[in-house]
Amino acid sequence: MLKRMSKHLLIMVTLCGCLCANAQDSPLTLWCYDVHTVNPAMAGSANQLRLNTFYRNQWLKADAGFQYYGASADMPVAKNMGAGIGFSNDHAAAFAKPSIHGSYSYTVKTGLQSELRFGIRAGVMQKYLSASGLTFEQTEFVANRTSKIKLDAGIGAELSVKNFFAGISFDHLTRPRQEISGEIESRTSIKMTLNAGFVHKIKTADRKKMAEIMPILIFQQHGKQQNLQFSVIGQVNWMVMGLACRKNIGTDAPWSSIILGYRMLDLRIAYSYDIDMNRKTTKFGNAHEISITKLIAMNRKEKHKSIDCPSFLR
Repeated sequence: MLKRMSKHLLIMVTLCGCLCANAQDSPLTLWCYDVHTVNPAMAGSANQLRLNTFYRNQWLKADAGFQYYGASADMPVAKNMGAGIGFSNDHAAAFAKPSIHGSYSYTVKTGLQSELRFGIRAGVMQKYLSASGLTFEQTEFVANRTSKIKLDAGIGAELSVKNFFAGISFDHLTRPRQEISGEIESRTSIKMTLNAGFVHKIKTADRKKMAEIMPILIFQQHGKQQNLQFSVIGQVNWMVMGLACRKNIGTDAPWSSIILGYRMLDLRIAYSYDIDMNRKTTKFGNAHEISITKLIAMNRKEKHKSIDCPSFLR
């Protein structure tokens, strides 16, 4: 009985949050492995075809379906220009929010070891409600729309100087409407993302071995929600290890993450186990996230020479 009540309570909280507040995008711990989805300015930054897929499952014991997954592809299309396409679906309880978008970027070289990228993104976003199996005590609630599709757009910029990088992007500039009730109007808030980091390369006795450490900071503001995540990722040859901490500003408990990964010349696999430190939601379980990236070389006569940027950006 208690488990059933907890499940129903969590579902109702999710429904109320989606109906009465602006929808929030799910944060990713492994965002740095899908940079072009986070910032359209990074489309084509790998200077080859880059394929990525990710999956996040949060609060496994809640039986409410908190899942976020997607796939993307990006590549250079001409000198100093890149393009990409991505799909994602954010599934929470009875709600699903699939989206598909395309990205375009243009690069301006500002020095021998620096460049500035600009990007735009456009696509469509859908808000979908599956009301089957849901019972509302308030009979006056009417879900007169079970699906809502709207145009979505974003812009971004990224600066790389030697081993330092920083970027800013804005998503949902069109503020698409997503309400499903005729009595409530809900628009998606504009999301701002700031990211910065530095790569420190470590010299080893064996020149064939590569070692580096990367502190990375990302801040996202989406409506009233503000997320701050700090990560430290170390890489020695093929092995990747890291720690991360994400704090939702305004709440007491952060998320702590353990990151493990595998990296070869053209393949990157990363996994994170996120621990929810909030006692109220710990009983619903923690979160698992996985990201897989494949790089495919392209035979192009005209190539834009990449600067010595962080390895996960290429």
